[in-house]
Amino acid sequence: MKLRTYAALCFLFLLCSPSSASWQHPVTNYTRHTYKAGNQNWGLQQHGNGWMYVANTNGLLEFDGAGWNLYPTIRNAKVRAMKIGDDGRIYIGGIGQFGYFTPNHLGGLDYTCLADSLPPNTSIGVVWNILQDKNRIYFQSDRSLFCWENNRLEYLECPGEMYVSSIVYNKFYIGAAEGLLVLDGEDFTLVPGSEMLGRVSSLLPYNGKVLIATRYNGLFTYDGESIKKYTCVADEFMKQNRVFCAALNHSLLAIGSVQDGVCLLDMEKNEMNVISINSGLQNKTVLSMAFDAQENLWLGLDNGIDHIHLNSRVSSLYGNKPVIGSGYVSCLYQDKLYLGTNQGLYCTVPPVDLNQTVPMDFIPGTGGQMWSLLQHDDKLFCASDNGIFILDDGKVERLDGLRGARLLVSLSHRPDVLIAGTYGKYSGLHLLQKDAGRWKVAGRLKNFTYAAKSLLAEKAGNVLWITNKDRGVCRLQLSDDLQEVINLKNYNNSSFPTGYDTYLTQINNETVVVSHYGLWRYNQVTDSLEEYSELESLLDGKTSYTYLTTDVAHNMWYVTGGALKLLRYDAMKNTYYKNPHEFFLKGSLIENNESVNVCGDQAVVGAEEGFSLVSLSLPAASTAPLSLQIRRVYLTGQRDSLVYGRSYQYDESPVIIPYKHNSLRIQYNVNTCDPSQTALYSYRLGYGSDKGEWSEYSENTVKEFTGLHEGKYLFSVKLLTDSDQEPVVTAFAFEVLPPWYRTWWSYLVYTIILGGLLFYIYHRIADSRKRLLMQKELELSRQKQEFKKESELKDKKIDILKEENLQAELRHKSEELIRTTLNIVRKNEILLDIKKEVLGISHSISEENLVSLRRKTLRLLGQIDTNIEHDDDLQAFQSTFDSVHHDFFKKLEETYPELSNKDKLLCAYIKLDLLSKEIAPLLNISLRGVEISRYRLRKKLGLEEGENLAEFLQKCI
Repeated sequence: MKLRTYAALCFLFLLCSPSSASWQHPVTNYTRHTYKAGNQNWGLQQHGNGWMYVANTNGLLEFDGAGWNLYPTIRNAKVRAMKIGDDGRIYIGGIGQFGYFTPNHLGGLDYTCLADSLPPNTSIGVVWNILQDKNRIYFQSDRSLFCWENNRLEYLECPGEMYVSSIVYNKFYIGAAEGLLVLDGEDFTLVPGSEMLGRVSSLLPYNGKVLIATRYNGLFTYDGESIKKYTCVADEFMKQNRVFCAALNHSLLAIGSVQDGVCLLDMEKNEMNVISINSGLQNKTVLSMAFDAQENLWLGLDNGIDHIHLNSRVSSLYGNKPVIGSGYVSCLYQDKLYLGTNQGLYCTVPPVDLNQTVPMDFIPGTGGQMWSLLQHDDKLFCASDNGIFILDDGKVERLDGLRGARLLVSLSHRPDVLIAGTYGKYSGLHLLQKDAGRWKVAGRLKNFTYAAKSLLAEKAGNVLWITNKDRGVCRLQLSDDLQEVINLKNYNNSSFPTGYDTYLTQINNETVVVSHYGLWRYNQVTDSLEEYSELESLLDGKTSYTYLTTDVAHNMWYVTGGALKLLRYDAMKNTYYKNPHEFFLKGSLIENNESVNVCGDQAVVGAEEGFSLVSLSLPAASTAPLSLQIRRVYLTGQRDSLVYGRSYQYDESPVIIPYKHNSLRIQYNVNTCDPSQTALYSYRLGYGSDKGEWSEYSENTVKEFTGLHEGKYLFSVKLLTDSDQEPVVTAFAFEVLPPWYRTWWSYLVYTIILGGLLFYIYHRIADSRKRLLMQKELELSRQKQEFKKESELKDKKIDILKEENLQAELRHKSEELIRTTLNIVRKNEILLDIKKEVLGISHSISEENLVSLRRKTLRLLGQIDTNIEHDDDLQAFQSTFDSVHHDFFKKLEETYPELSNKDKLLCAYIKLDLLSKEIAPLLNISLRGVEISRYRLRKKLGLEEGENLAEFLQKCI
């Protein structure tokens, strides 16, 4: 039952699968939802800056290479024709209206209506074509020609209905109902023999003749004398599909039809191919067409706009539609091209010419995910989810006992075996062996159960390399009988951790690991993986790689950043070289499942939408330079506001930006319309004389700046594309005004205020200095007074100290004087006592007996008296007394010179407050004698009765 169901499904799939295909030019489709305008597009023309302008039903469409803009007319008149004039205007015409658009300062277009200047009730009809003859612009409607020259509008009525018009070799031709007309002044002349043309669709210059494309009757030529039929291979196409328009580029004639797209006719080779909906067009009805400067073809369709990239190096199978599924692997086997997809295996012929139908056959029984193809033993082995299939001479054999096969490798010394890597419930390695001329699954290798993401066999020995996202990179040693894994080593480390898919390949006989962490190679000496810096320097440096392989010409194909790139090999010089512009299919490849198969000078590349074809031949350099423009500049904030824009004409004067809006967003783009062409941008912001530094190249087309300081800026953008051209540079100048508080008038105000403030401060300082000076003087005076007081106080203290010292000294002297005086008193008292004793002795001795003894006693008494009166202690007393009592004896002598020495001594003794009984011994007199001496002294001193002698001596002397 299961076998019947599987066979039925395969049969149904075979019936539904396509039986033919073609490699086609890439076509970019722009739907009405993309450009957000009407469905019908009646005219196309490319401006000199590379932008495309389209006469759309809803107005004039503009495509700058990055986005679409619609500019409606007044009263939303339907547009049927457009013409880019030499005067910088874009003229349009439509139903009951015509006029022109001119650029404004915000990068948009403003419309001026010319039809309103016609006299009232003038019938305009529908303007189908616009022509320019020197300074004169013609608007061709159904029956009238409106001429605009020197700001004047005139019109001319035609005798019949006009279908098409054109100026060819300086002659004005009109395809009308009557035939081909020539306008001479205001006269219409019918070309003889043109009645047979029928309805004319286009009039084109070709080799000095007028090439006439008719609606139903094919092509004709007019040499100025006669009209002749131009027979070609496209006659049948034009007869069946109603020619609506035509465009000519050199010898390539594009014929737009109503029923079957466009026919490309090579008029020199008389070869044609048709591009229609099965080749990538949105619909079959072509209303207008035009070749651009890159010689690609634009089509205005009844519903949408298509761009056919005739010169692209990349073409696709089925017009980039996944008719046979996503492309995973391809292989050229026995002069046939086999394509493995997620839907199975297909067979076709190698690609030769584009848009040529080729057979596309599904290989029965191979439905499902196809992972890899391997040519071995003159057979083609296919690894898929449903197992392993073997193709041999048109026969298909499926090996039993194995599912989930992903990879197949052969061992150089064992042609009779293959190793298959599987995943899922069958994860591990399986041995395929040839036995008696037939291949079979010999079994699973022991000691290994990992899923194989990539598998590689070394050229010598039973050694395999295998990668797994979780397990990393491993090297396996197989047993001699290939039945088991006897040794396994993992080569990941801290610099090369697991967690990313890796890919294994052989480059120059070296095992290379392609990874997220760059390129690594196996070093047999150290048995380790080391960074492959030499190869990285040839490619894109230290970055993330997902795929790397070499072709038969030793060119290297690699994938990084989601784009396929090519490193070419020069066999003559034995060197590699890289064209930095050769990168393809960015965003279209199947990540970590890339596939490249080179067939001659073309490479078949697996992609998400099927397969693409990349030509290795370098195209001729484009004659049309790319246009890079600063498209729009917005002031950012709570609400973004457009402050600057560029159209095909723009003002180069700097944009003035207020300081409060000093944050802005700049949008820039290039006019390339080729989706396979990658544009990289680098920018810099110059400030004043500083030009700034260029940034790294990236695909970003927007740059924001916030909080810019006031000053003059120059924002520059540099473009790098895959076309062989020098980088294109454009710039945008703007100036950020300073805030009001940093403007010149504010600085003037600040200067005035500062001057006034300085003047005020100066006077305040002067007044302050005066006050300070006065305060200082007062302070100085106060300090002087305080100093004086302190000095006086110090002097007083010194005097007090001196006085204290003097008093102390005086007390000392007084004590000494008292002691001296007391000593004298005691001495004199002793001497007086001795004297009394001697006198007693003297009186007791009789005269008769002791005359001589008496004489001696008297002599002793005399000596005692002499000692009492003339003792040296008196002199010391006098000296000490003067020092204590401030020269008392000197003052006493000066005041009272008549006083005797005894009187002076008496005065001194009285000043010392000695009693009379104490004075008597000192003076060697009796107490009575002291009283008498005191009385006499009062007389000499002139004291009155009642005056105290002691007080007088204390106060006055």
